[in-house]
Amino acid sequence: MPKKSTTYSIEDMVLWQRVTSQVTPLKSTTQSSSLANLVSDVTNRQDMVLKENVITQKRLVVDDISIRPAGIASKKRTLKQVTPVDLRHGEKAGIDGSTKRRLFRGEVPIDLRLDLHGMTAARAHKQLIQFIVSAANGGCRCVLVITGKGLGVLNGHVPNWLKQPPLSLHVLALAEARPKDGGGGAFYVLLRRKRGD
Repeated sequence: MPKKSTTYSIEDMVLWQRVTSQVTPLKSTTQSSSLANLVSDVTNRQDMVLKENVITQKRLVVDDISIRPAGIASKKRTLKQVTPVDLRHGEKAGIDGSTKRRLFRGEVPIDLRLDLHGMTAARAHKQLIQFIVSAANGGCRCVLVITGKGLGVLNGHVPNWLKQPPLSLHVLALAEARPKDGGGGAFYVLLRRKRGD
């Protein structure tokens, strides 16, 4: 009977990399060749998937941005403009002061809400992409993404996902929600206005 090939998610491979980077190997003259092959296969596969993701993300950014013939400097400036402003860290470039204050205070009307409670990271990421793209295409200006309070995985992942392609192409800014909307367990996400609006 042929062996089934095991499929690893990106989260599995990142977790494996973290675990193996903190382990000190035992000094031994013999090492199991099957274990060595498994570690090598996982590492190679992880490297390949991460490289593919980086290439895909770069393509998404470059494909979505009209590159002007002004040269490399304008390309760098244009790529920097697609990075959302994270008000949790005091960033403010790229958003006017009035909008920044209104978003920070929770005064921008919320058009839609997404609750990611209880989802795995992979499922939450997929749901978040669908939600943000749909909201942006639907003309929404501000949405609320609920991750849950505490040191949950999603609370750490969601802001990073929002600041990376493909979501960064639609997100102008994000801020921690006010207590009435979920506090530290939720984020206000201000979407970019569609071109031509």
